[in-house]
Amino acid sequence: MIESLEMNSSIAVFEIPWKGQNSTTIPLSRDLHDLMKKVRKTSGYMTLVLLSDQQDFLRDFIDEALRNDLLMWPTRLLVVTRLSHALLQPLQKSLSVINAMVILQERRSQTKRCGVFIYLPYSYRMVQVASWTPASGLVYYSNFQPFPDKFRKLVDGAALKVVGQNFPPHVVVRELAASGQQGKQVVFSGPLLKLLEMLALNINFTYNLLQPPDGSWGFLFPNGTWNGMVGMLLRQDVDFGLGPFGITYLRAQVIDFTSPLVIDYGRILGRRGDTAVDPWSFVMPLTYPVWAGVFVSFLLVLACTAWMAKYDLDPDSSAYISAIFLQDLRQSSSSSGQRVMLAAWLMFVLIVMQCYSSNLMSLLAVRHITEPYQSIRDMLDDPKVTSIWFANTAYMQYLSAVDSGIFYEVVQMGKKGRMKQITPSVYETTVNDLVSRGDHVMINPFLIMKMFLTEDYMDRGNCKFYVSKESFLPLTFCMVVPKHSPLLGPINEGIRAVVEGGMYNYWLDNAFANAKSCRNPPSKITVKEPLSLANIWGMFALLGVGYGIGCLAFALELLSAKCSCYLGRW
Repeated sequence: MIESLEMNSSIAVFEIPWKGQNSTTIPLSRDLHDLMKKVRKTSGYMTLVLLSDQQDFLRDFIDEALRNDLLMWPTRLLVVTRLSHALLQPLQKSLSVINAMVILQERRSQTKRCGVFIYLPYSYRMVQVASWTPASGLVYYSNFQPFPDKFRKLVDGAALKVVGQNFPPHVVVRELAASGQQGKQVVFSGPLLKLLEMLALNINFTYNLLQPPDGSWGFLFPNGTWNGMVGMLLRQDVDFGLGPFGITYLRAQVIDFTSPLVIDYGRILGRRGDTAVDPWSFVMPLTYPVWAGVFVSFLLVLACTAWMAKYDLDPDSSAYISAIFLQDLRQSSSSSGQRVMLAAWLMFVLIVMQCYSSNLMSLLAVRHITEPYQSIRDMLDDPKVTSIWFANTAYMQYLSAVDSGIFYEVVQMGKKGRMKQITPSVYETTVNDLVSRGDHVMINPFLIMKMFLTEDYMDRGNCKFYVSKESFLPLTFCMVVPKHSPLLGPINEGIRAVVEGGMYNYWLDNAFANAKSCRNPPSKITVKEPLSLANIWGMFALLGVGYGIGCLAFALELLSAKCSCYLGRW
């Protein structure tokens, strides 16, 4: 057999010893299993012909082959037997979900006749495809061809279970009050639901939509178990999942992904800065280093005047103080050195004050709206910000395995308590309660944030949030089916027709009717309105503190003069 396989022979014959139902012999040995897999990998379309009149052997062999993924679609199985229809009933479920046909030899006197049958999926109904006799050959009874793709169009229909989760704009799940009943009704909508309706119409099935109990897509735990929608597929609780799911290596080991729906990138959602005037904006035209430089320069000038006084150069320190407070100078100095230094000081004060006044006017007239977190690095460098992620997603699976780079720093940030995980059901509440405060940011694929920006604009009429310019962690989003599910082919055909025809992008664009209003909002706005006390009360507070300190100093001077007078008389 090995030699025949190496010679690329078109036929390989396997004889399997089997001792009966109560035998401990494994119907499919490991060596035979490996050989059959080699045949399947060599040939794109392998046909396995199984000849036996033993019901138990057929059942055990097919079950073992299914467990070892030998009968995945499109591998064809042809069962040739003389068993009756009644004896084949225990096999009807297994034969209905694989690409299988059954040839039954009918025992009639002096007549050799065989019937060719298939089992339809989900209904398990046996349908005769053709018959064969030596005289007439193969005669077809229906529109079915040999080894038909019976999942392309479910003849008897099917009631499938489909799992989905709130993930705008693809899937939107809302709870509405049920009319005339107590409790709430869960309503699904979105582009993926339109696609599901088209698939149901083309493939001929009805569906019941479910949500994962834990509200997650699927996360692989260290003990090897999966939760969320991936776990439901592995337990065969549902027939396929809407998702959409991001393709990852770990998920691809246990489930099959359909043709891509869309490629999306992760971005940061944050709160935009305030447009109100800061009461302390009068100190903002100059940065703190510039204020410190002005103060140090003033101290140096005072030190120079003190040095001049030591050498009787007629210093006038009041002139420097008057200049910096924009007061006129009435005294002239006979010292040329002092005049040069005073001229330099006046030039310095003129430049600083002109810059200050022009910048202050700009700050009061033009409001700068800050969008501080444009990259992952910006988020990491601010120790006050906390990031929010969806729990048990492809992003969290990636973060759990990363051991270097910038996202390893994100993991370390989470260990310091600066990372939160939420479920999609509380997405809007979290954004409105935490992200709107300014000390939290949300990290998610861009399309879900774009959907939120649209709803935020429609609800409030303004753009309170922004999306970062940097994009990262690209994901290809798809629907999913159980591993080796025969539904994958028909679903892929429907998805490709919708996506390549532009229909899915058209549905997405309709969901973002007002997204452009908040996609790139202006970061600077010009304001023409009188200032209120709420905007400049800081100036009056500083003036009041100055007057208070001046009055206190004057009172101390009066007290000191009176004390000196009393001491002099004494």
